[in-house]
Amino acid sequence: MKINVSEYLTCNTILHHNYPYNFHTIADVEETNYEIQEEHYQILWNETWFDGIHINAVEIAASKEVDFYYESSIEHIGFFFCLKGKMDLYDASKTNHLLSLHQNKQYISIAQSEPVVINVVKNVTYIYIQLTASYFKQITNSAFTHLTKFEQDGITPEMKLWLKNLSNHRYQGRMKRIFLESKIFELIIFYLHKKNAPSLFLKEDDVRKIMLAKQLVENNLQRPSSLIELSRQAGINDFKLKKGFKALTGYTVFGYLYKLRMEKAHYLLLQEKKTVNEVAFLVGYKNAQHFITAFKKKYEISPGSLNKN
Repeated sequence: MKINVSEYLTCNTILHHNYPYNFHTIADVEETNYEIQEEHYQILWNETWFDGIHINAVEIAASKEVDFYYESSIEHIGFFFCLKGKMDLYDASKTNHLLSLHQNKQYISIAQSEPVVINVVKNVTYIYIQLTASYFKQITNSAFTHLTKFEQDGITPEMKLWLKNLSNHRYQGRMKRIFLESKIFELIIFYLHKKNAPSLFLKEDDVRKIMLAKQLVENNLQRPSSLIELSRQAGINDFKLKKGFKALTGYTVFGYLYKLRMEKAHYLLLQEKKTVNEVAFLVGYKNAQHFITAFKKKYEISPGSLNKN
């Protein structure tokens, strides 16, 4: 298994890496950082991998247009998220334009191991996640050969939050591996749910109002509004909010509130070592025992035990 990146015109190798089969590693997580400085471009490249999973976070700053030749021998499903800038993808001979990727766009490719030419103008930031065929089959109990080979779509607000959480964490070692794999599970569920879910027609104004309601939930963990109050604040009727919120985020309004409360509680207990009573108050529980019960239901461990560990 290998990945090779070179300049298209000069064929000069920029990055070359051979990996064990299926990204197998003895360590909990393998991580490498590259800083590549050339006359007309600079690349900051972080790669993280462990069994079946390879994650790239890349920033490219180019003073003029540049083409990169990307080769991968890995049969995989790839999730590409363009966070900044614009990229164009061509076939290996650069005679066939495959697609243009703009900021806040994503594409999904299935088992695409053919070389591609990546054209970059100015600055680009992206995240590219590869899941090997064997890993995907192990997790989903199915091969991905029946899935659509090539898809492009916008990055939803829920996916933006997912990407932010993926990048901004403080875990190390085994905890980092568990955290990253849990995020990959979320990505797979999100992708498969989207493919199988019935479509729900929402106007652009409805989506904006539902996202406002989502932001209100995120900003008011201690004193959350009722569904009726939330719908009034967002300017949308409660039925459409209830159905639309579930369609856009995958959660009910109060399911999402519960998720946020527990994630914040987990962080405050583990990272900041706050007391159970403090955390219960900070995430909006008036009764500490109710918080303890909710936390146990989510994580199958008492918050006091997590705090001590």
